[in-house]
Amino acid sequence: MLARGFAACMAVVALLGAPTHGHAQAPSITLADALRRAEQSNPELRIAASEAASAKGIARASRRPVFNPELEAEFGRFQDPSPTSSIYSFGLSQRFELGGKRGSRIRAEDQRALAADARVVRRAQEVWARVFRAFSFAQIARLRSATAREAEQVAVQLKAAADERLILGAGTQLEVNVAAAAASRERRARLQAEREAASASLELASAIGLSATEAPEPAGELVLPPPETRTESELVALALAQRSDLRAAIADQEAARSNLRVARGLAWPDPALSATAAREESRTLRFGISFPLPLLNQGQVFRAEAAGLLERAEITQSAARQEIAREVRDALQAYQRALEAHAGFDRDAVERLSENLRLAEESFRAGKIGLLVFSTVRRDLVEARLSYLDATADLIERRILLALAVAEPLPRMTERQ
Repeated sequence: MLARGFAACMAVVALLGAPTHGHAQAPSITLADALRRAEQSNPELRIAASEAASAKGIARASRRPVFNPELEAEFGRFQDPSPTSSIYSFGLSQRFELGGKRGSRIRAEDQRALAADARVVRRAQEVWARVFRAFSFAQIARLRSATAREAEQVAVQLKAAADERLILGAGTQLEVNVAAAAASRERRARLQAEREAASASLELASAIGLSATEAPEPAGELVLPPPETRTESELVALALAQRSDLRAAIADQEAARSNLRVARGLAWPDPALSATAAREESRTLRFGISFPLPLLNQGQVFRAEAAGLLERAEITQSAARQEIAREVRDALQAYQRALEAHAGFDRDAVERLSENLRLAEESFRAGKIGLLVFSTVRRDLVEARLSYLDATADLIERRILLALAVAEPLPRMTERQ
């Protein structure tokens, strides 16, 4: 009779595990495809690329002269005792920069273009890290959802067994109530896990830059990161050499220094050369040169502003170095702690959830353990599996943060055996 009760509840289990009709199967996507599509679709990366293209255009334009040539023309007539005559003059002048202003301005814009390129690289690393994280978390959410479904199935079996035992006189109403509460709790946990899995798919789509109607499912096995064998000092040195945001800060500092040179060059006059052809009493051709006299205004305001911006850029660059070193140390320590926490699980035991639940069920059916003990064992096995998945998620996230802090490609993970 008890065996028939377990068999009878399998129809309910099948209905619980059956896919819901009327909903299209979400398309799957591999990690490589997700990263490739993010390069094309992610709006943050596209904005950074647009800003870099604009900076390069400004740098090219800065090579052109600041001053345009000026054309002057005069016409008139004059009368004297002789017949009335016409007079005219045409003049062309061009002003030139002195004091190294043009070269300093070009260098400043070149450095801004380099900084924009470096920021594109950093933004790409951040986007890839976000996609990698979202992809891995979607895989974990899918595993959590599967675990919740399996836990609900066992809870339904437990409830059917409790009902059967009560009918046979071998059980109690307390056992039935406990089993019913467990089934309700596991159903709620399964619905929550399914909602979280759906949200994880939407986050993956957002990280890639897909439309709001797309929610791809991650394809492939969940993989685990390898241990870190490099020392803290090695990783800090590597980060300082590789971080593109630090290169951007250095380029910004050089651009500010060049702007200060431009401001100082305002104390130099910019001469204008001119040539004038005229006809008055006779035709003449004159050449001239003019100098503005920077006596009252020598660019003091611009020099003060440029000096302040340079000091700010120097402070920013120094602070960036310290922050990078701190990020690396913090990320490495967090990753090492995550490795220790993850290693504390018996990986084979938590991944053999179905087998362990079946063994517990067989012990219960054989009368070796009671219903309440079986319920406790079932809950402990499921919670161990979910805790292992939480530790796995933390391990993957910490490894991603370490890779982002060091500015290196995301590591190849170790396939599950």
